[in-house]
Order: sequence, then structure tokens, then C-alpha cells
Amino acid sequence: MTRSRVASVLYRAAVLLEEEEGWDPERNSMIFAIDRAAGFVKPGIDPAAEEATLQAWDALVIQLGEELVVPWERMPGRTQSDVLAALRGAARAVTS
Repeated sequence: MTRSRVASVLYRAAVLLEEEEGWDPERNSMIFAIDRAAGFVKPGIDPAAEEATLQAWDALVIQLGEELVVPWERMPGRTQSDVLAALRGAARAVTS
């Protein structure tokens, strides 16, 4: 799995949440957006998509300072701007 592929998944997840679907921590989370951006729909169907998803999740956790994504995302006061910045920051970090 290339770093550019992982970065692409993270950037695509940000686009999905910003321009196409909207972010909601309960119904349309960062993790679900990453899955869709990678094309990951079911375990075992596309190993490359599954690996891209796992690596993108890991990059996001690193971006969040090793904080778990779901509690971070659901923290009171968290905004869509915060979420998009985290996804884009993780994407930039992967390719640095």
C-alpha cells in the first residue's frame, strides 16, 4: 500500500464529509467516510481497500495524538471544521 493511496483516501473522506454527505458523528462518522473513500464495503471482498482503510485509520489516530477517533469525534463542541482539518492533516502527514 502506497502512502499516496492512503493520503488519497483521507483527502477523499474529507471531500465526502464536506461536499457530498455532511458530517455527523452519530450517523456519518469519519471512520465510515474513510471506509467509503477507500471502497471498503465488506471484509474479504477487496483486500487492497481494506488495507487502505486500516492504514488511513492509523494515520488519523496518529494525527489526533494517539487519541481514539470515536471519542475525539463525539467530544462536545467538535465541529465539522475540526474533523476536516484532522483528515486533511493526516493526509499531509502521510506524504511528508
